[in-house]
Amino acid sequence: MKTSLQFFKDMGVCDGAYAVLERVFEQAGVTEFDYAQGYEVMLGMMDQLEVDAAQSGEPGHDTAQGWLQWCDDLRSRPEAIMYFGDHIEEEVFRTADGHLHETLEAARDHDRRRYAELRKDHAAARVINGVRFGEGGAETWEVVDPAQDDLAGFEAFVWHDSTTGLNHRTDSAVEAVAFNAAQAKVLDAIDAAERAARIERRITDESGVFSVWLCSSAATPAKV
Repeated sequence: MKTSLQFFKDMGVCDGAYAVLERVFEQAGVTEFDYAQGYEVMLGMMDQLEVDAAQSGEPGHDTAQGWLQWCDDLRSRPEAIMYFGDHIEEEVFRTADGHLHETLEAARDHDRRRYAELRKDHAAARVINGVRFGEGGAETWEVVDPAQDDLAGFEAFVWHDSTTGLNHRTDSAVEAVAFNAAQAKVLDAIDAAERAARIERRITDESGVFSVWLCSSAATPAKV
């Protein structure tokens, strides 16, 4: 990962650290410095860094370790890796469940299947049976949709509660309607989760050493 004085300034380095960096660049006679090489140079200046840092008075940057931590964090900042616009957008995509995919379309297909399976499981879990009583205590069960069907002709209702793993039985149509409404909210939550699901692309600096994950739609160079 390349660096320059302007790079450090745009990344928000404090004034005290910037003055030190100016000296490092001047002594090396360069306008750009490889990140890893520059970091090693900084490690060899710990005594001087400690003196300069103590004079800065800036919280978090008033110790040499604070400066080094700030520099260390740069390698995981997307705007740092993408700063010069020579980063590599790898053909590696990650869905929210941690699975890796070789194409964006494969990642999208994976998500479509994943959420379809969640809906399928949910549909099986929210089935409500209306119960009619017959002669001699015989029961006839019929799948009902409390949101659309007339429940007046049923004496009881039975469903499987997926949260407890138990079957639930009630003679209250109101309770059956309430259960169905709660299950509809679960479906709404699945829909919302799918809309919010991120597919990330791995972005690597030009050296191939440092990488970050970015939302696939954000994988575009944007120099600050």
